Amino acid sequence: MSETNSAPTPPVGLEARGSRFWRVVHETWLIDADETELLVETCRQLDVCEALAAVVARDGVLSVGSTGAVRAHPAVAELRAARLALARLVAVLDLPDVTGASVPSAATVRARKAARARWGPRNAS
Repeated sequence: MSETNSAPTPPVGLEARGSRFWRVVHETWLIDADETELLVETCRQLDVCEALAAVVARDGVLSVGSTGAVRAHPAVAELRAARLALARLVAVLDLPDVTGASVPSAATVRARKAARARWGPRNAS
């Protein structure tokens, strides 16, 4: 990926959040055809997350089931799954940050945190 300044038109069917991400990525980096296909799916997943978040915001996190029991709204679980799928797509897309370095994966962040906790300065008690 290298830097560029123009963004192609977002694919038909993308909503606001997906289209915004499409533009930002294309205005920041030059991506190849394989990355473009992955970017399309990432943008669609962003839109799915946005729609599910709107359902949860509208209906709340709890709902009443068919037997009258209060339970988590089904959209809460779907939103969690959609966010996990989005995180995987973004990780595979492997966009570098604005300095050119790759954004660390969740596993890398956890490993760094564990290393700091284990090998970092000890508090004198």
